[in-house]
Amino acid sequence: MSKKPAIPSVRTGQTVLDQALSAVKQTLDAMTGQAKNIDRLAPLPATATLPEVIERLNEITSRMQ
Repeated sequence: MSKKPAIPSVRTGQTVLDQALSAVKQTLDAMTGQAKNIDRLAPLPATATLPEVIERLNEITSRMQ
């Protein structure tokens, strides 16, 4: 699985817009594995059990919040 390209920082000069775009960038970086302080999620095997799938979904949900 290849890494997604990093999302560049955007500076519009409008503080509120820059803050909103920064928050979106941080979330997307965490979801795509670009964030430096967050490990990438490994794919689940085809034999994953329901509890393993639920655990992974909880990890993804946690990253989005």
